[in-house]
Amino acid sequence: MNQKNVTAIIGQRIRRFRIQQNLSQEELAFSCELYPAHIGKIERGEKNPTLETLYKISVGLKVPLHRLLDISDETNHAEPDSYFRIQSALDGLNPEQAARIAQIVEEITSMMKESS
Repeated sequence: MNQKNVTAIIGQRIRRFRIQQNLSQEELAFSCELYPAHIGKIERGEKNPTLETLYKISVGLKVPLHRLLDISDETNHAEPDSYFRIQSALDGLNPEQAARIAQIVEEITSMMKESS
């Protein structure tokens, strides 16, 4: 596998994650502080993004960087994206706010388990 193939595969993965989240290139670019044209070139495999750019995109997609970069066929992730998304949502909150969010999540999951 050469660099061009890896760049194209990473671009396709970014596009797939973006589409799964119903995000336009513009919306993703805004959340990553990148230009939409740059996102498009990365998705098409025309640009080889830096590690810093990939990190910004992973944060914008709320996908762990390792998941974004994992191009192996036998990928089996123990940690779902939802954990990373929750952790990202808690960033910047004070301890009381984070505790309140945790309480709300516990209440919701309890109700979901009871209705199953």
